[in-house]
Amino acid sequence: MYGIYAKIFQALDFRILFLSILLFFVGYGLAPTAYYKKIKWLTAYPFFIMGLMDRYFKFNWPPLKIFLVILILNSCSLFFNLISAWGIITPFLFVIYLGINIGVVIYHSFQGQFYYVGLINPVTFFELPAACISITMAIQFSLKNFFHTPFLPEIPFTIYIIYFLLSVLPLLTIAGIIETYLIIRARNNDQI
Repeated sequence: MYGIYAKIFQALDFRILFLSILLFFVGYGLAPTAYYKKIKWLTAYPFFIMGLMDRYFKFNWPPLKIFLVILILNSCSLFFNLISAWGIITPFLFVIYLGINIGVVIYHSFQGQFYYVGLINPVTFFELPAACISITMAIQFSLKNFFHTPFLPEIPFTIYIIYFLLSVLPLLTIAGIIETYLIIRARNNDQI
């Protein structure tokens, strides 16, 4: 099992991983401006998702249902990041937009306070690496596919999907378990 994970992380170019992290934080840094100035084309999606969650997500659901909803939403989001590899610049735009989306949600949730500290929590310790790994794979595939970049490995997209399933999904599963636990704990504390 260790050999599989070693192979996955050897396939990731750390310059691209660093670029993914940098672009995420560019988006995250732009989020307060997008939120404050009400730039609709940047804030429409996160507000749409928050509206859906407010309307349909129930904190009194059983823990398994809460966990599955969180896992499915996060997995779909990061899988779309991976799929963006089929566009020339879409992976770069997706990672910036991911930073904006998360930033808008955090800015709205904390009403602008503790904005950068809002990323320091047990859930993001797993979700952010998962996001950066998925977008790194997308950027690598896009660069190799469209620009034949010589320093990147020749990896078929189907292998990237397998790498996604083996590396990103476990991280999202751990994040989902922690988030579910925190929701259940908060719910129980409210009932006291």
